[in-house]
Amino acid sequence: MELSVNLTNSFQGIAVSPGIGIGRVMKLAGPGNVAPERLSIGDSGIEAELERLRCAITATADQLLSLQNELRRKLNNLDADIFEAHLMLVRDRTFVGEIEKRIKEEKCNAEYALYEALEHFQKVFATIRDEYLRERSLDLRDVGARLMENLTDVRDVMKGLDDSRVIVAASLTPSETARLDTSRVLGFVLETGSVTSHTAILARSLNLPAVVGVPGISLANLTGADKLIIDGFSGRVIVNPDSRTEEAYRLKARAADEFQARMKADNALPPETVDGFTVPLALNLDSACCDFSQLKGAGISGIGLVRTEFMFLNPHHHPTEEEQFEIYKKLLIDAGDLSVVIRTMDIGGDKVAAGITTLNEENPFLGLRGIRLALRERKDLFKAQLRALLRAGVYGNLHIMLPMVSSVTELWETREIIDELCCELQEQGLEHVRELPLGAMIETPGAALIAGELSRICDFFSIGTNDLVQYTRAIDRGNEHVSYLYHPAHPSVLQLIKKTVEGAKEGGIPVAVCGQMAADPALAVLLVGLGVNELSMVESAVPLVRRAIRSVSMYETVQAAEAALKCARAADVEEIVAGLLKTRFPEVAEL
Repeated sequence: MELSVNLTNSFQGIAVSPGIGIGRVMKLAGPGNVAPERLSIGDSGIEAELERLRCAITATADQLLSLQNELRRKLNNLDADIFEAHLMLVRDRTFVGEIEKRIKEEKCNAEYALYEALEHFQKVFATIRDEYLRERSLDLRDVGARLMENLTDVRDVMKGLDDSRVIVAASLTPSETARLDTSRVLGFVLETGSVTSHTAILARSLNLPAVVGVPGISLANLTGADKLIIDGFSGRVIVNPDSRTEEAYRLKARAADEFQARMKADNALPPETVDGFTVPLALNLDSACCDFSQLKGAGISGIGLVRTEFMFLNPHHHPTEEEQFEIYKKLLIDAGDLSVVIRTMDIGGDKVAAGITTLNEENPFLGLRGIRLALRERKDLFKAQLRALLRAGVYGNLHIMLPMVSSVTELWETREIIDELCCELQEQGLEHVRELPLGAMIETPGAALIAGELSRICDFFSIGTNDLVQYTRAIDRGNEHVSYLYHPAHPSVLQLIKKTVEGAKEGGIPVAVCGQMAADPALAVLLVGLGVNELSMVESAVPLVRRAIRSVSMYETVQAAEAALKCARAADVEEIVAGLLKTRFPEVAEL
């Protein structure tokens, strides 16, 4: 939809989650040196803020003790005792008392009181001549950052506000995004990120318009009094729009909602091509919570991906086997006869879980992540998760999927662990399944190139195109500076997908795609032509992809894929699929 609007006070970012958000700003400060917004709490809010502070102090002390104990196991006591100073600071009555005093006297939120107290003590330390004591300001800064991390909870930042807001921040972690109150958040604008970051994936799951990669200088002077329009279709962010511009975007939002409503009206229709080939559509879930009564009426074939890593993001408690068992059991019972693919904990890269590992990796995307972390660093957590899954498997159609598989050895090791756990459960008299379909995520060029060998050991493939593009194109998919190189339709990526499909045929196993490519109607059509058997995506993408599939023939998708594989540039591939959809599904070009 073309808009005739005033864009003089606007800037361009990267659109990562579709939709239009219009509202005043809510700035979130990270644990660094940016001042959090001062919120007036009144007399009635003082005790609640003091309690929040006490909880943050307890959490920080627990984290420091845990880190200290871990270091004592790996280093000597002297090295581990460097955290005694941090523990003393977080319990210091002068330091804590200063924060409490500011909350009481200034009647402000705990984050702002902490920030002001830290500024005060940093100035005091700066005047001390003794070098050793002056360097203790670094300890204070570290403790302050930990406290701010524990104190800053996105669920609470809307307290004291009388309306919904557009979140503006340098960054949001996946766990922070997952805790956003979607009833009061209109969308968000971030300095960092990319279309395939896990924060962006969550935004799409939550149906929150989002734009990332916006220069910090553009956001620096925004205040709570400013109004923003964020266009999650184009990546445009407009500051304090005039009435004509705002009305134009409200019309665009209404048109997009009406278009989505028309797409949802097709829910009862099967996702099949005009010449009768069915392409099963499945869902990606970010948690084990789902309303299956609605899904079964939407023509969904199953759950193609359940991410479990968010269960492990609480630094104070990792889920026990029993807790996981109850979660998986309920999920499978609710799903009924639908297939459910649960991915084992995929931690590492941009998903850092406090307390899972103390490793400090310079390049975590190429380090211990996914199945590597599970087998090498935290086999205890991996075994507990597998035991829970084996026990829950008796309640439904469960499949297990391993993330970041790069060798046949990882599959054999996992199968050996599963065999051992089955023997344990048998001896303990606990009901369990003896076999579960075991799948491998294909996320690296290396895995795609040995797909034939992998297919003889596992039962299915699911291509994680977000990471496959990242590793094939040698770019950090969370780095906005190289986002111009992120092209899912690049011929090199398509060649690897085709290689994976061919390898799967050698072992007689199916191939799904659970990455962002599956949620793009044009690329979904291309994937079908490449021979992919199933597409898995966020729920909001299903209507559009279904309509795209129903608009073309299988013959046309194969012809488009064959032409794409001969291209040298992503732009040429995009032109081929865009031309096909423009003819068969012209409405999608207007979004």
